[in-house]
Amino acid sequence: MTKKTDLRVLKTQKLIKEALISLIDRKGFESITIQDVADEALINRATFYLHYQDKYDLLEQISNAYLNELMDAADITFHLKKGEVNVNRFKITLRKVIENIEKNKLFYQVMLGPNGIPNFTNKIEKLLSDKFKMTFNSVYGNLNQLEVPVDLILSFISSAYIGVLKWWLSDEGSTYSVDFMVEQLATLITKGPINAIGHKIIFNEEDN
Repeated sequence: MTKKTDLRVLKTQKLIKEALISLIDRKGFESITIQDVADEALINRATFYLHYQDKYDLLEQISNAYLNELMDAADITFHLKKGEVNVNRFKITLRKVIENIEKNKLFYQVMLGPNGIPNFTNKIEKLLSDKFKMTFNSVYGNLNQLEVPVDLILSFISSAYIGVLKWWLSDEGSTYSVDFMVEQLATLITKGPINAIGHKIIFNEEDN
């Protein structure tokens, strides 16, 4: 395959992917037909089938490409060692993740929006949870010795990240910059929400 042909294929696939995302935003995935995608991308149905089996194959390939890129940015081992977290390195990791989301903002806004894919949130949470668990296993070894059950920790972390992501992509949160989000998330995650809002933590009445 020549370079010229390669570029033509990539351009066609880009048009098809952009068409699907635009259609999901407007009418939801289930009501989309292959003809809808072809019309939106200004191609014919035969061209679509040269690249994808059906709309589900197209959605899977698009989602996997974006999410693999996001997971590559979330390099937890860069800032986490047994017994310590390097905050400066943690901010670098956060920046990579948030910049990746900003670069692919339209995709995440659509997929997590009102017409998005219902199980997409669960898919991201599962990927994050698996990545954290794999990292924790390599760093800490026996996870049964942690003070809080590891499954609870993983659920808390992954759902918190997704909740913040949804908020940042909303009209309410979209005014905040990448720099702002990096600093605020670093504070929330390293200090915890109670410390972050300035409350003193009292473990028993004698401390009051």
